[in-house]
Amino acid sequence: MRSQQSIESLINENFVYAKVLDFFGVEFYESRHKTLTQVCQENNIKVETLVSVLENKASDQAIDFLALKKFPVRLLIEYLKHSHQVFIKESLPFLLKLSSKLETPVSTELQRDLKVILPMFVEDFIHHIYEEEDRFFAYVLELDNFVNQRKYSSNVLSRHESFSIQEFALHHSDSDDEMAGIRGITNSYDIDAVKEVQLRVLMQELKAFDDKLAQHARIENDILFPKALELEKASKALFQSKVAMN
Repeated sequence: MRSQQSIESLINENFVYAKVLDFFGVEFYESRHKTLTQVCQENNIKVETLVSVLENKASDQAIDFLALKKFPVRLLIEYLKHSHQVFIKESLPFLLKLSSKLETPVSTELQRDLKVILPMFVEDFIHHIYEEEDRFFAYVLELDNFVNQRKYSSNVLSRHESFSIQEFALHHSDSDDEMAGIRGITNSYDIDAVKEVQLRVLMQELKAFDDKLAQHARIENDILFPKALELEKASKALFQSKVAMN
């Protein structure tokens, strides 16, 4: 049974488990002689949640949407921030590298367009990610600390007055489809008439990235935003109850 396996045996079984544990905040090298159950208890993690992530990572599958709905807000945000880092450090650099290598004797209009548009898209996309983390994610984590951890911060009160999750969600929905322009100039990544190997690879990588973004947006829109709105509602009620007691 996985829950009774030692961390060391898990990592020996598959080295990617070390990265998963680190993602959950577990110093695996300091806990290598402990069981998975012990580590989960010490770090306030549900055993079944961690086992599910480990198994999905081992098979290189995305975490099931229904499983993500059961994640607490702080863990869901960590999952999304991890996805952001994968985009920034892995996916986007590879796309830029592919586009920079588009060299043929006669450059096509599509190639020229991609070499101009992709760098601008990447810059705007990274800005969008950091804005989301700095404003929205930070606010939701403060709400979670206040409502579920009972850790009061004056920032929560000030943000209540200056930030609206509902307004941010509406703006987020409007800017969700960052890939629309690229999808348009590539005819939805159609490669039937594309002969150049480099361009074919880039088009397929763009489609794969677009699919990942669509799933990422679904997680944010259908799971995180509803959870965040509930937290905001609960925090306002908690504020009111504290005011009434004073």
